Amino acid sequence: MQKIRERYKRILDEETGFVHHKPRGLGLDIALAYPNTYYIGMSNLGLQAVYQLFNSYKGITCERAFVPDSEIEKEMQRAGTPLLTLESQTPVSEFDVLAMSVSFETDYLNIPRLLRHSRIPVLAEERNDYHPLVVMGGAAAFLNPEPVAPFVDVVCVGEGEVLVPALIRVMKESESREEVLRRLAREAGFYVPKFYDVHYHEDGSLGKFEPTEGAPSRVFTMRNPMRKQEGHGEFDDDFIPASDILTDNTEMSGRYLMEISRGCSMGCRFCWAGYSYLAPRVFSAEKLLARAAEMREHTDKIGLVATAVCDHPEIHELLDGLEKLDYQVSVSSLRLDQISPELLDALVRRNDQQIAIAPETGSDRLRRVINKNLTNDEIVRIAEMIFERGIFNLKLYMMIGLPTEEDEDLDAIVSLTERIRERMIEIARPRGRVGSIIVSLNAFVPKPQTPFQWEPIQPERVLDQKIKYLTRAFKHIPNVEMRAMSSRLAQLQALLSLGDRRVSEFILEADRTGNWRQAMRGWADYPLRRRSLDEELPWQVVDIGLTTEFMKKEYLRAMAEKITKPCPAIDPCIRCGVCDPRNVPENALVQLSWMKPTPSRQTAASATGD
Repeated sequence: MQKIRERYKRILDEETGFVHHKPRGLGLDIALAYPNTYYIGMSNLGLQAVYQLFNSYKGITCERAFVPDSEIEKEMQRAGTPLLTLESQTPVSEFDVLAMSVSFETDYLNIPRLLRHSRIPVLAEERNDYHPLVVMGGAAAFLNPEPVAPFVDVVCVGEGEVLVPALIRVMKESESREEVLRRLAREAGFYVPKFYDVHYHEDGSLGKFEPTEGAPSRVFTMRNPMRKQEGHGEFDDDFIPASDILTDNTEMSGRYLMEISRGCSMGCRFCWAGYSYLAPRVFSAEKLLARAAEMREHTDKIGLVATAVCDHPEIHELLDGLEKLDYQVSVSSLRLDQISPELLDALVRRNDQQIAIAPETGSDRLRRVINKNLTNDEIVRIAEMIFERGIFNLKLYMMIGLPTEEDEDLDAIVSLTERIRERMIEIARPRGRVGSIIVSLNAFVPKPQTPFQWEPIQPERVLDQKIKYLTRAFKHIPNVEMRAMSSRLAQLQALLSLGDRRVSEFILEADRTGNWRQAMRGWADYPLRRRSLDEELPWQVVDIGLTTEFMKKEYLRAMAEKITKPCPAIDPCIRCGVCDPRNVPENALVQLSWMKPTPSRQTAASATGD
């Protein structure tokens, strides 16, 4: 155990920013776990935000835990040591709550492993009052929690700023595990799987969810409330999700990440984030710049995080302010129709020498299917604008296997890339520089809570054939590199995305054998079935506010290659259901202000003190 403690202390010593280390036993002790390694977990903005949020409350001690890497795992096995928290190196099993932040379905595979290492029963039904309450939150929690429902006691359905106060209140006021579960089941935004019996038809399809013990038929997704002003919602809150702990031991390597907005108005029909985080909301530039100024002494690198960075109505003011703070700014993928000369000029000044854009496909027709209202000619003109500013390294995100895709749509990917490359060469060569174009190729994976939720994924062999075809096509084009995701990994993502509660058996088998590819052999056909528009879906126990009628209409519009206008994000609007008071519980749009957090920060240098 001593070697593990020393390793954890070295990790803490390399962190800067705002690291909390309160003594345990102040009231409620929470182990916040990310079901992946430290390197992956500390790159995740959601984990960092919830860590700061929990620790902002008096009487709450929150420490981090991660799936051990190979070195730590070997030492744990050698010494017979359980999983320890990072800050105080305390066994996770000694905490009142094990809260897991899960952003990606593939991390579902690590949940049994994390529980085993913590010496907590993997199945919720085998736990008692002596075990921590196992709570799952994060983006995956309101996408489709069913594949891991047997492993967790409570699922937080929605956004942490709203749900954390309610969780803390119920935990403090309850005297037993059973009381906590019963009370949370009646709170908006909390799904307690044990209070839902699942029935299946003889053909194996899902029949219905039968709630018990007074649980609601569907659990509504709680969102951070908003004020709607000038066509966009501004967060009515001072809490801004950001990576307040910096370390070089992550993919972002010392870069400060800050969420500037949430949600996207465009309605791309494959994108779960765009639908799950409606209506679009933003943090004000004033608050964002104040937060960035606080962190400037710790780093000169900042990353702006949003589903659609360019949608922020004050993006130019924000970039100007960050330039005055002398930050090197990077942004996630830019929305094509929002790229402006001013935005590109600001990124060039801040040394961003690679830009990623997402045409998704080379076909104007297929772009209409997915509700991306851009033509190839417009995309080429946008690429020209990027090249004219001396940015010659461009990444293009493309997809294969989209609904209604034909062979000519694959050829269109190559043709569009060649057109963009030709413009790069024409502009770059006179300057004595030639850049590169990376085509990042991903398979379409149907996602719950989107208009394509009824679609199957294409079989692995079909996706492999398409990848090979495009690999050959790009092989002899200079300055172009194609990178494709594994088609087998896409099948795994589809199984975990679309799975019902029975898929937990696959997860357990993958954990037992340590080989998910082998475990998938019995489940390969599961994500290949096209679902009826009228059948019950596993994730419908979660209500994200979008009406079924709206989703069906969008699916049919996709098949008819029709574009739908963006979300207006203004009152009154009842188009999709998210902002319709007839459809949304009143308390889902009301600020839970009774427990406003009071920030309590300390630097990493004092991480070993109280």
